[in-house]
Amino acid sequence: MLKRIILTAVCLSVVAGSVIAVVPKITCGSNNQGVFLGVFREGAPKNMNYITQFAQQVGRKPAMVMWYQDWAQPFPKAEIMNVINYGAAPHIVWEPWLWSDKEKIHLKDIISGQWDGYIRSWAKGVKEVGSPVFLRVAHEFNIDGYPWGLVNNDRDAQLYIKAFRHVVDIFRSEGASNAKFVWAPMNYSFPNEGWNNWEAAYPGNDYVDWIGFDGYNWGTTQSWSDWQVFTILFREQVRRASQLWPRKPIMVAEFASAEKGGDKAAWIREIPDYLKTSMRDIDCLIWFDLKKETDWRVNSSAKALAAFKDIMKDPIFQSSGQALGSFVKVPIKERKLTAIANKAAGDIKIDGNLGDWNTANPLVMDDCAFFKEGTNWQGPSDLSGTIYFNYDSKYFYLAAKVNDIIPLVNKKERQDIWNGDAVELVISTDPGASANRESFGRSDYQIGFGTGDGGAIKPTIWSWQRRRTPNGSEIIVKKADKGYILEAKVPWEFFPNGFVPGSGTRVGFDIALDDADKSGEREKQLIWNGDFYFYKDPSVWGWLQFK
Repeated sequence: MLKRIILTAVCLSVVAGSVIAVVPKITCGSNNQGVFLGVFREGAPKNMNYITQFAQQVGRKPAMVMWYQDWAQPFPKAEIMNVINYGAAPHIVWEPWLWSDKEKIHLKDIISGQWDGYIRSWAKGVKEVGSPVFLRVAHEFNIDGYPWGLVNNDRDAQLYIKAFRHVVDIFRSEGASNAKFVWAPMNYSFPNEGWNNWEAAYPGNDYVDWIGFDGYNWGTTQSWSDWQVFTILFREQVRRASQLWPRKPIMVAEFASAEKGGDKAAWIREIPDYLKTSMRDIDCLIWFDLKKETDWRVNSSAKALAAFKDIMKDPIFQSSGQALGSFVKVPIKERKLTAIANKAAGDIKIDGNLGDWNTANPLVMDDCAFFKEGTNWQGPSDLSGTIYFNYDSKYFYLAAKVNDIIPLVNKKERQDIWNGDAVELVISTDPGASANRESFGRSDYQIGFGTGDGGAIKPTIWSWQRRRTPNGSEIIVKKADKGYILEAKVPWEFFPNGFVPGSGTRVGFDIALDDADKSGEREKQLIWNGDFYFYKDPSVWGWLQFK
């Protein structure tokens, strides 16, 4: 790990009828195998007592032990076997430089074959071990601190790709199929230039086994740093990687937090909720447990250690090195559910009485598969919903029965109604629009249905694209037992392109339930098909079928 500049980022903010689609049952983690825990602790794995002590401190064995080696050192068979015999997977950050002469090696030297003999000796060693060995080769190539960085190699991502592939090809030629190659950029590129975009330096699916991201919350320990929560460090990057390469497992290959500038214990405690919601694509986390530029250790304070011990009790964290070594990614996002909007038999009165919705197909969001944003979801009684859709030649109709422990918490108005109890809907009015488009077109709309507060702040419908309440729309919200009932209609003529669906029409669509409780602002969100970017990325939507 090198000292690096961290750029400030900004955190933005059912199931269809059984005859159409069924949601695969997912645990509240990144996958059914949970999230594997790894650790770097100086002195290990030569002395595994450091790892044993870590496990005793936090109450959980790591599934992976990580350490660093340069290209002057021979293949570390003894250290690797120490880790394997402990029951963890070995992970070597294999740095192509000499610690005694850090300008000795450049990417062109690797490509030209000058280091083939050394690389081959490692390949033979890995093959002899037989068990999976993770190699993070030439990591953090998108910052300026390493000779293998793009900034020091003609700003040419292709040179990095060729060097990475060259190493992998040698391992393959030696039959070292148990080598697991980790491609790992820094979470933020520095300098932040187009030529330094980490995406452009991806060696290809045939050459990468795992994708990793390194990043740290430096707090206010540096003149250039500020406090950054876990989601700010990794959420955008993990989402992008899972979109580009959905079948590649993803690890946070190095991370930790400083104490100065915020509450490290609170920072740690938030991690499991993030892993269960907007960052489900993370499959492994490796804590950098060292007092270096600042005190990154889990026991930098009694509060931090207590917090880490507490989160380690969460069953999402896994300790099996064998399971980690054989892990296969099952993509979460490779699905598009279908919801149904039936043709209304007659006029639907917007009165909060759902008796005339008996023939509608219910869309139900009632388990953790839909909990994709926020923290501290306590289950269906905390937030869940059954939603219905109807239509006719004039209107689109929506009705929702929402379970909510503290209902009608929304004092926001107009464009801010998402930040309280609300229903958000996104819909395309172009049946021919590409399902893979990643940004809104002129035919895409986001409509919000705010509950109001049951008093002075009335229920509201808002269109963010047209920046207004749709003329001719209606909404009513009533407090109900254990939640609220919402009923609304929006006229088709509000959409400028003249869209009116008929039986058989199918368009892109998604829906979310927003929940604010004691804080008065949105704390959690259930999202039907997409992820936390459903409001701006149509590629994650499902379908709405008109019948």
